[in-house]
Amino acid sequence: MLTKLEELILLSVLKLGENAYGTTIYKYLQEVTGKKLSLGGVYVPLDRLTKRGYLSAYSGAATSVRRGLSKRYYRLTPRGVTALNEINRMNEVLWAGFTDLARPIPK
Repeated sequence: MLTKLEELILLSVLKLGENAYGTTIYKYLQEVTGKKLSLGGVYVPLDRLTKRGYLSAYSGAATSVRRGLSKRYYRLTPRGVTALNEINRMNEVLWAGFTDLARPIPK
C-alpha cells in the first residue's frame, strides 16, 4: 500500500512527464492540493519510491544556471504504473454508488 502523498507524487511524475524533477513535482503538488509542503516532505518520499522500484531516477545535464549541478529527473517504472492502476481500481470500487455526497449518508 502507498500513502496518499506517495500516490500524489506518482501521479505528479506521470502528469509532468519529461519535466518531472524535485522542484517541479513540489510546485505541482502545492498547486493541486493547495497545501504548503516542505521540499524535504517531497524529496524523502521520492527517494523511498525510487528505492522501492516505483520510480526510476536519472541525472540531466549540468547547467550554469544551477552552478554546474544537474537535475535529478524521475519517471514511473512498470511497478509504479501497476501500483497506480491498483489504487485507481480500489478507489472505483470504494466510491461506487456514492454519486452525490451532499445528500445525507444513510444510517
